[in-house]
Amino acid sequence: MSPAETDPDRPIILVSDWHLPPEHTAQAEFFVRFCQEVCQGARQVFVLGDLFQAWVGPKHAARPGHARVLETLERLAGSGTTVVLLRGNRDFLLDRKVTRRYGLELAGDAWCGELSGKRYRLSHGDEVCEDDRLHKFLRAVTGHPPLSTLAKLAPLSAGDAVARFYRRLSDRRRTRRKTRKLEPSADRLRAEFDAGPDVIVIGHWHEPRLQTDAFGLAGKTFVMLGECTEVQASYAEILGEAIRLKTFPGQ
Repeated sequence: MSPAETDPDRPIILVSDWHLPPEHTAQAEFFVRFCQEVCQGARQVFVLGDLFQAWVGPKHAARPGHARVLETLERLAGSGTTVVLLRGNRDFLLDRKVTRRYGLELAGDAWCGELSGKRYRLSHGDEVCEDDRLHKFLRAVTGHPPLSTLAKLAPLSAGDAVARFYRRLSDRRRTRRKTRKLEPSADRLRAEFDAGPDVIVIGHWHEPRLQTDAFGLAGKTFVMLGECTEVQASYAEILGEAIRLKTFPGQ
């Protein structure tokens, strides 16, 4: 661990669910501003999945919107901030071939470790959709190694078509989740806490929430991050031992 990663005066930033499209949009420029004004100078920045609207393979790095985002993160990493990406349900095909090229770390589906003296578990959060069986089935099928390998090797035009299909499907699933008022599985989260973390942070649900003594467990903290749009970003900041939910621009 570098000295910068243990400097208590520098914050740690946790963010997720930007859903950035392949086109160069106003949202991509807002992401650049967020990195410049919130993330610059941070010890570490963790992106808890769904950075991209959809990601089919390495060829997507050439799309103008994705290139702008990745180059921004590359500059951030080059300035001394450790940037760690986690996979989400929209960009679960993201691989180290891409992240290494830009000086970024890829933690996979979850990251577990110590931050500011507390044990953290970070993940996208769709894995705790225990009541959404169709989502779990689709994630298992599309993430199956032979299918994911074929997707990565497909021409960019075919990848774009797959990405558009998956975006529409994911948007419908999100609407259905809100209609049915689905919640993260409390039993699954209690089991995760039993494994040792003091704090669990997830994205995916787009509803900012911070619970202390979560699920009746003394001393345990549960955090859900909100989504990020072209005008406002929801994120968490760890400074010292405290974690706080914040928005950018501040209200």
